[in-house]
Amino acid sequence: MSSVAGPGGPVIAVGRIIGPHGVAGLLKIAPLTDFPERCAELTEVICEWNGRRQQFTVERATLHGDIWLVQLAGLDSREAAAVLRGGLILIRPEERVALPEGRYYFDQLIGLVVYNTAGEQLGLLRKVIPGAAHDHYLVQSNAPDKKEFLLPAVKEFILKIDLLQGKIVAELPAGLLEL
Repeated sequence: MSSVAGPGGPVIAVGRIIGPHGVAGLLKIAPLTDFPERCAELTEVICEWNGRRQQFTVERATLHGDIWLVQLAGLDSREAAAVLRGGLILIRPEERVALPEGRYYFDQLIGLVVYNTAGEQLGLLRKVIPGAAHDHYLVQSNAPDKKEFLLPAVKEFILKIDLLQGKIVAELPAGLLEL
């Protein structure tokens, strides 16, 4: 899921519109979420296509194999649905699926300040890089050279994440900053 600014604040892309399904305005949507079953819970979405955004009420939504079939209020023909082809289905961050304690969406982490256990500010988390075994945090150093370093996102090194205070406390692997 990616986060972008939208009308009334940031929005998250949860689906890409493949095209119409049938003749009554139903949309086929490829989910862009780790929770494809969430489509049944959608009540309002923002569609973005060709530089336009419009909010729609979801009349019904079902998971059909690995795609969503969604009926939006006001789309009552194949032609009306076809206009949205290639567009995105967006939601507001507060409408995301709640994650278990200690799990975070990438956009919640980006911009957090990273500190060591002595309370020294090490830098700013700029990007989360997914990995096969574990993710890495790309941190831009506070040092004058603004050098970046990769911090393994594992419990051994990430001791605390505090979204309210906007910080991460980390125990860096020996020699990490000398690389």
